[in-house]
Amino acid sequence: MDTMTSFDAELVDLWFGRALDSEQPLMPFWGIRPTDQESTVILAGQQELRAAIGQAAPEAGPHSSRASARSSADESGRGITGEPSRQTSASPPTELAARMLRSYLGAVAAGVAETRRTLALADTDTGADMAAGGQPIGDPGSLALVAGLNAGAAALYSEYAPTGYRPAGPSGAAEPTAAESARLAGVSAAELVVDGADLHQIAGAAAGVARGWRVGLPENAQEQADYRVRALVGLLLVALEHVTREPEPAAEPASCGAGPGENAGHSFPAEVTFQIGVEPGSARSLAAELRALADEVAVWVSGDGSWYTFHVHTDRPGEVVGQVYAYGTAFDLQITDRG
Repeated sequence: MDTMTSFDAELVDLWFGRALDSEQPLMPFWGIRPTDQESTVILAGQQELRAAIGQAAPEAGPHSSRASARSSADESGRGITGEPSRQTSASPPTELAARMLRSYLGAVAAGVAETRRTLALADTDTGADMAAGGQPIGDPGSLALVAGLNAGAAALYSEYAPTGYRPAGPSGAAEPTAAESARLAGVSAAELVVDGADLHQIAGAAAGVARGWRVGLPENAQEQADYRVRALVGLLLVALEHVTREPEPAAEPASCGAGPGENAGHSFPAEVTFQIGVEPGSARSLAAELRALADEVAVWVSGDGSWYTFHVHTDRPGEVVGQVYAYGTAFDLQITDRG
């Protein structure tokens, strides 16, 4: 199996570095960026996973994921739940979402370590790559990762589990909690690993579950923490899917000279208008988030209180639209140059 698709220390570093990359944030329309405490917990999880696979963490350099996390925290350490907090690596997190994430990542590392130990004993007793029944056990790294993902989901079930998420849409189906979402990701990955799927396929199945959501911000503080954890676990799974991909083939640049992921255009003073159907608390929270990105935000509510019309002046229209879609589907969306 290729080095880049083996669950080893190099992949762990790439995985967590991608998750904390502040220059190219993953899933920006979710509106979630790790706070200082959450970044610290993620870095600790990286070290625990390295230890689980028998590799000590290297010294942090200027291009390490620790440096990326620090940059992310410096630039965007304000999360949905409030102001950024200051924390040293030795102090336990005080934010509920950070504590839940610590439980998840600690259980993932423990699951990986125990599975590797069990598989090593099986190799000794029955021969390499063979289970006790004489059947191939598959790639040990992938098996250990899947076991860790399911252990992490189980750990979240022992944490606070909210019950009051608003419906996702007209179907009325309730949004899953962080624990339920993590469990679904683990189950999806497990179904593939027993069939001998490669690491990218496994990571893609888990990330696909994490991507499949659409929910506005809950009003309850504890539910907000669960919402954050669900998104942060999703970010980690999407990051793993990214770093296990095969290298992209050389791409022909666009007529402006830009390559994939590049934007050769220039910023402009934009006027963004749209309508969105959200709860009153979500509308207030969205307005507050947009004011951090805009010069002016005006909001009007419909007579029955179910629809809100937003009028935004900003020079960061892309970020505004991304933030809007973290809360729901925008209707009658228009972006014009007010210059």
